[in-house]
Amino acid sequence: MFKYRTPKHAAPQRKTSNRLLASATAACIMIGGLTATVPANAAPNDIVSVSDSTRAADAQNMLNQINAHRASKGLAPVKYSASLSGIAQGQSNRLVQQEVINHSNTFMTDPRASGYNAVGEIHALSYRNSVTDLVQWWKGSHGHNKVLTDPKMKVIGIGLTHVDGSLSRTGSGWRLVGTVVSYGFPQGKGPKDVSSTVSGSLLGGVATQSNKTTPSYSTAPQTIGGYTLKGAIKARHSALGGTGVVGTPTMNERGGLINGGVYQSFRNSRGAVHKILWSPATGARAVLETGAIGNAWKKAGYERGWGYPTTDEYRVGTEVQQRFSNGYVAHWSSVTGRTWVTR
Repeated sequence: MFKYRTPKHAAPQRKTSNRLLASATAACIMIGGLTATVPANAAPNDIVSVSDSTRAADAQNMLNQINAHRASKGLAPVKYSASLSGIAQGQSNRLVQQEVINHSNTFMTDPRASGYNAVGEIHALSYRNSVTDLVQWWKGSHGHNKVLTDPKMKVIGIGLTHVDGSLSRTGSGWRLVGTVVSYGFPQGKGPKDVSSTVSGSLLGGVATQSNKTTPSYSTAPQTIGGYTLKGAIKARHSALGGTGVVGTPTMNERGGLINGGVYQSFRNSRGAVHKILWSPATGARAVLETGAIGNAWKKAGYERGWGYPTTDEYRVGTEVQQRFSNGYVAHWSSVTGRTWVTR
């Protein structure tokens, strides 16, 4: 985290105390200091491409969590800007390409942010592709939390970079890197694309719609094997690797689940069956129904038991874990083969 309250500042000072921390949710998150050094770039293909609808949904999720945190402190919400998000996205991409977590002065000098009178930048990373992990880390860190809850901050930009889980130079298992740039502006100043929601602005210059409140059909439907993929489920299918990983659909999207949920099932070339479920509260996530966790989830009553998946499966040490909306965390041990649940 690095923060200036006014555009008048001294030359950035380098900090050398990078730390690797484990959060209470078992996601590993690294935070670093400001640095002027530029390590060799990693391979560009470490960055995983995701659909506009997935990116917009994740950004809306982060904006909602930040503003809920501010509201709990009696603070006004910050608004979203796509142009400022371009700054943040450039920085989160840079961190992956250089395989570092540090700060440059771009967030202070980029002309898209001209005219500010308060400014801050925060980074975090998750080993399990979780927006919530990033926000929880920031909330639990005194310095980063000061940026989130600074009453002078009025507008933010959000950058989220999805990663392949095996960086080319270091082999680190990063899955998601996030950057938030925060600004205060005098009355009448600031970007013109400010909005209270991501869907009310332009994300990366393309009109998008969040899939956290209603299914998003902003991306064109796709027919595979006679079945149609669309909206948030199509976006999640693509983000998880598409037909090569999740497989081809075995049915069209079907609704009627509790709390307004919908689902679609897929089978890949190895016979693995995935079910991607979407609900207004959780967005779209996948359950590997032929896996140990998926089998236990079905025996517990599907979405009526543990709830909807709020993450995809992720690895923590020798375990595979997955979180569900009714507060359950499912665990499978690659050492013992045991499956269990905690709450």
